[in-house]
Amino acid sequence: MNSAEQAVSRYLQDPHATVRIAAFNSAGLTYFGPLLQALAGEGCPRLICHDRDVGQDDFPALTADYDLVIAHRLEHSSPWPESVTALPLVREPLDVAMSDRHRLANAPSVGVTDLIEEQWVSVQDGFPLVPALQAIAVHAGQSLNVTHRINEFCIAAAIVSAGPAIALMPRHTAFSPPGSGIVLKSIDDLPLARRVDILCRPEALHRTAVQHVVSTLQGTVIHTEPQRRILC
Repeated sequence: MNSAEQAVSRYLQDPHATVRIAAFNSAGLTYFGPLLQALAGEGCPRLICHDRDVGQDDFPALTADYDLVIAHRLEHSSPWPESVTALPLVREPLDVAMSDRHRLANAPSVGVTDLIEEQWVSVQDGFPLVPALQAIAVHAGQSLNVTHRINEFCIAAAIVSAGPAIALMPRHTAFSPPGSGIVLKSIDDLPLARRVDILCRPEALHRTAVQHVVSTLQGTVIHTEPQRRILC
C-alpha cells in the first residue's frame, strides 16, 4: 500500500509528465504555437497536441481520451455537463465576415434586417455556430439563405472574400488582417458570442503537469485575446 501511494504521488506531482491536449481548429491555430513556446523550457510538461473539431455536444466525451480539451459553445446554450470540470477561458464575440467589396462593407453598422436577404456560409449541423445563425433567423422572422456549409474558417474565408456570401466568424481567433479582402462587423441589434472553455476530468487537475499547462494556457489567452489573430 505504501509503495502504491508513493507511485501515485510521484505520478501526480511529476512536473515533466506528458499532457495530452485537444482543441477545435481555430483554437488550436491560435493557442497551440504560443503554448508550445511557453512550455519549451526545462522543468515543463511534455505537451502533445491534437485537433478535434466536433459537434458541441461531443466535446465532453473527448475528456476520456485527453487530459485537457479546449471546447466552445454559444454563450446562451446549456452549460457543460457536471461530469466534467469546465474552466472558463475567454468570451469571444461573433461578427459577420464579408468581402471588402460587399455592399455593406463601408456601412457604419449592420443590423439583422440588413442581413436577412444575404447568402450565408454556415457550418455543418450540430456545430456551435448553427444556433447563432438560427437566432438571427428567429430575430428576422424568416429563414436564412444558406448556400455553403463549411466547418473550417480558412475555407469559409476564401468563399467570403471571393463573392457575395457572408459568414459568422469569431472576432479574435478567426480574423484576416487588412489586405485579406475580408472585413468584420458586429450585429448591432443582436450581440452574439461564444464561450471558449477548458474541459477535463475532475481528477486531471490533481496532476501538477496539468495544472501547469492550464495556468500557461490562461496566460497565453490573456496576451493573445486582445489581438485579432490571422485566420490562415
